[in-house]
Amino acid sequence: MKRKSSMAKWRGALALVRDAVEHGSRAVERVQIDTAKRPFAVLEAIPPIAVPAKVVHVVHDASVAVVHGSIRAVNAVVGKGVEIALAEDEEAADVAAAGPAPAREATRPSEPAPASEPPAP
Repeated sequence: MKRKSSMAKWRGALALVRDAVEHGSRAVERVQIDTAKRPFAVLEAIPPIAVPAKVVHVVHDASVAVVHGSIRAVNAVVGKGVEIALAEDEEAADVAAAGPAPAREATRPSEPAPASEPPAP
């Protein structure tokens, strides 16, 4: 049963890494949005540049959200791929541990059909 214990450890490590990336990305996204909010607020208070500053602020926030959304999406896809690989590995190990499959009785191949003769000229 050492194999099952090892697989449980791998699954646990996978869960920890997935959670770390997910929550780390969300935390960094919040910090980036909040940190940029201060200088944008100052720029948006200056009448001649208020409108362009607001546009840049919206673009900045959207780009940060897209980048972190992409990070989390890749994290989910990679995590699912690793889950599938672990399941396949576990299944292969279970099959190998069960031993070889019982031998099938040998059957005699059927005789090939005679070649047809070409049509007469």
